[in-house]
Amino acid sequence: KIDRNKTKMSLPFQDEWTIVWGGDTKELNYHVENNAQKNAFDILIINKKGNSYKTDGKANEDFYAFGKQLFAPCDGEVVLVIDGVKDNKIGEMNSVDVGGNTVIIKTINNEFAVFYHFKNNSILVKNGQQVKQGQILGQCGNSGHSSEPHLHFHLQNGIDMSTATGIKCYFDKL
Repeated sequence: KIDRNKTKMSLPFQDEWTIVWGGDTKELNYHVENNAQKNAFDILIINKKGNSYKTDGKANEDFYAFGKQLFAPCDGEVVLVIDGVKDNKIGEMNSVDVGGNTVIIKTINNEFAVFYHFKNNSILVKNGQQVKQGQILGQCGNSGHSSEPHLHFHLQNGIDMSTATGIKCYFDKL
């Protein structure tokens, strides 16, 4: 039996994004070795040439995903917000604060939707707030252990990353 989400999920972004890490093997998804993140996705926007940036890719603003709005995939309660972590310079990663600017939403089914790497000071929700599916959470950024602007998204069965187990996430509509 696959441990998959019970809550109906919509994509947490608009337009077309690309999953660059996601899947069940180490070759497809380096997250598989972390029990909580084993079903995680790293998602960004690429152009027809396969590039994730428009100019020389030296600044966060060059990247298509940077500053794009991110949305609640379902109704739920915001159980964790971390904001105020500076966005990385391209090519540098913050190893101290892995998630960077973070939002975690608890669903009615006790699933925890984890968003990492929001843009600094862009998060629009607060701890304890009820959110509705499609509500804007903030903007995609490059904070935390992130090599370039992208969304890290995964589901887990508890709030604590050190004890939680990842849940396979299926979206209602693609």
